[in-house]
Amino acid sequence: MSDTLNLNGRLNREFEHFENHYAQEAAQGIDPLSDFDRHRYTNPPANTIYPREFYYHLLNPLRGKDVLEIACGNGIDASICGYNGANVHAYDITNQSIQMTRKRAEANGVSDRVNLQVCGGFDQAFSGQKFDHVIGYAALHHIPMDGLSQMVYDRLKPGGVAVFAEPVINSKLLDAVRQRIPFYHVQPTEDEVPLNDGDITEFAKPFDRIVRREFQVISRIWPFFPNNWPLAVSLHWLDYHLLKLPFMRRFASVVVFGLYRDR
Repeated sequence: MSDTLNLNGRLNREFEHFENHYAQEAAQGIDPLSDFDRHRYTNPPANTIYPREFYYHLLNPLRGKDVLEIACGNGIDASICGYNGANVHAYDITNQSIQMTRKRAEANGVSDRVNLQVCGGFDQAFSGQKFDHVIGYAALHHIPMDGLSQMVYDRLKPGGVAVFAEPVINSKLLDAVRQRIPFYHVQPTEDEVPLNDGDITEFAKPFDRIVRREFQVISRIWPFFPNNWPLAVSLHWLDYHLLKLPFMRRFASVVVFGLYRDR
């Protein structure tokens, strides 16, 4: 009983936070994807310096694929996938998120390829359907993960891949520094918990193989300089070279990984 109450409490707090967050974001207006973003996420290379580009590298090609998105948020990835020819099935716990995703899909001319559902659990989302891809960008650390990886595996078609990008903490020293000098581009919720390598390894167990890359050591600060694109590029390039050193990977703040169901 206590576990159920704790889970319901967590879901309620997440709902209240994101219902308010996306209402505020939607009030600022919803713009279509820029030509720059349409281009950069269509066929990004494996050696890209950006986590979201690597996310789409693992998903490429998307045309004609059936995609299930966990916690679609503000709808950016649903529209990118739709633009690249995927049939998107996206869900989120909040009405505001779904409304925003719908409006963004309309603004990008892909509403015919974006199907939406309000629900709180993966097992409830588009029940009975199987997918070529299951995706989530900064989603897993917001939701209960017990038993989730097997459910994701079961919803994939043979040959399918589940792709996630997640905040991580693998260094106790770095975590201690962050606790004492917190700086957030987006304020974290009360219940979110960044993953670590052990969490990712455990989550990957049902799958046949995993492909992963680490990102953002120094470049973690770039969102605080949103109008300085040369600085953002320089910081990401610096991280690209730092993360070639194996001992530096534990200091990354983001991991992008693809989990494959080969048969």
